[in-house]
Amino acid sequence: MSKQSVVKFHDVHEVPLGCFSVLSPHAIVVRHQQYPSVHHFFLCQRFAGSCVEDEIRSATSLWEVDKLVKRAESMGVQREDWDRIKTDVMLLGNYYKFKQNSDAQTILLQTGSKTIVDHTSTDAFWGDGGDGSGKNLMGIVLMAVRKRLLLDEKNRKKQPTGSSRK
Repeated sequence: MSKQSVVKFHDVHEVPLGCFSVLSPHAIVVRHQQYPSVHHFFLCQRFAGSCVEDEIRSATSLWEVDKLVKRAESMGVQREDWDRIKTDVMLLGNYYKFKQNSDAQTILLQTGSKTIVDHTSTDAFWGDGGDGSGKNLMGIVLMAVRKRLLLDEKNRKKQPTGSSRK
């Protein structure tokens, strides 16, 4: 695979690709609940129904979120099905992020058909492990979201003018 067919990202502060990070401050609304970022949504789902869920949703800093996660982990309130559903939760959160935030959506769609890689040596599950040996599930999620957004747009254009969706 040529380097030109790959888009690498990781740092939330990187312009313009920082919007690919779950930490980017792109608020999302899911089931009438607003979350400051995909990171907040993801962790609220991880600890859904627990005493820390609402605190995570309203946390205003990463430091506060990390503190709440440590507390939740020490209390053992993680969902029992978390390992099975976490990738789907990440996919859903990112879909809403890019669907609801046109600036981020534009940047994602500008990647065209390029492979998206979360390039980091600190994560071999969501990232590429820094050397390509990781699973790069975040990159895979973003490519799936990109594909879905393009399909949504194609289907929207097929809608007859004046018709309503049910």
